[in-house]
Amino acid sequence: MKALNKFLKGELEFIDLGLLLLRILPSYYMLVDHGWSKIINPEKWYKLGNAVTKYFGDLIDFMNPFFGFLASLSESVGAVLILFGLFTKQSSMLLSLTMLFAALNHITGTGSPEKAWIYFSIFLAISLIGPGKYSLDNKFFSSNKN
Repeated sequence: MKALNKFLKGELEFIDLGLLLLRILPSYYMLVDHGWSKIINPEKWYKLGNAVTKYFGDLIDFMNPFFGFLASLSESVGAVLILFGLFTKQSSMLLSLTMLFAALNHITGTGSPEKAWIYFSIFLAISLIGPGKYSLDNKFFSSNKN
């Protein structure tokens, strides 16, 4: 009961636990609901890549599969890396960029950009804050081991 009172008064913080939850839950849903189905279906990559190339007219349409692959990679492998807290800042930055293009695609196309903006916000925050104490990044790359 003392711990609950301390927490409610703001005397006890669970920052690293909060960062762990912020990493695990969105990364899991990104992988399961979005990334897995895209990475195993290369025929989707052309359409996914169009979310980037459509802003350049027909100049770089040949890059559609490449950009689609990068989006699929960030939503699958990137999500797994963030989930475990390995190369977290780099993976979350790539994933937030992917979600930015997804949101812009929904704004200029069809559908609601809400989910993409939410994922964008979460992964941008992770890339700015870092993975926290409960991460492989902290275990392998941190100079102050907790």
